[in-house]
Amino acid sequence: MDITATNLVKSFKDNHVLRGLNLEIREGKITVIIGGSGSGKSVLLKLLIGLLPPDAGAILVNGQDITKLSELALYPVRRQFGMIFQTGGLLNSLTVGENVALGLREHRLVPPDQISQIVHEKLALVNLADKENEMPANLSGGMKKRVSIARALTLNPRVILYDEPTAGLDPPMAENIDSLILNLNQQFGVTSVIVTHDMISAFKLAHMVNMLHDGKIVASGSPAEFRESHEPIIHDFIKRK
Repeated sequence: MDITATNLVKSFKDNHVLRGLNLEIREGKITVIIGGSGSGKSVLLKLLIGLLPPDAGAILVNGQDITKLSELALYPVRRQFGMIFQTGGLLNSLTVGENVALGLREHRLVPPDQISQIVHEKLALVNLADKENEMPANLSGGMKKRVSIARALTLNPRVILYDEPTAGLDPPMAENIDSLILNLNQQFGVTSVIVTHDMISAFKLAHMVNMLHDGKIVASGSPAEFRESHEPIIHDFIKRK
């Protein structure tokens, strides 16, 4: 699924977050967005999935401008997206299996007697089949993010948006999450959009890296092009990491 954002503008009162942003996301590729804290990366993800409306600009999803759609018309578009929040976004009152089944039950996508099998299959994909009856409070941060990915996969999304998927994780667990994202892309051809500060992950995973600065994408290129760049904004950001 191709996604093109054109001249996106978004402000919150006097805070001008996006100032004419342009971005291209290609089907089946891993697109990484980097930038400083507060630069608008998470806001951009919410715009792409229609959770926030832009003040101006267009977001084309396979050629259809979703900014023109009503809330009802947005529903089938959102169904094609999975969103992985930074904290995992699990409901602490539900077991792991119940969290993963949530979308299937809410949307009534399959007969009830098929839900258990699908939940088990998706948890197996993220190597957590043995945690189905655990409560989220008993899981590590990395496990919670893997459960969140399993939950997204139950809806068979064509695009998965990741908000800081390795934030707060130790290096081995971050490596585990990176490998999972890469495997999903290679095995299922899922289009992935990743917001991250983690340059190790960015360079390992990205087909295309985009740098968000001062409300715009100021540079786009392959990981190799970013490593070799002499642009001060890029060089200083990468060096800090």
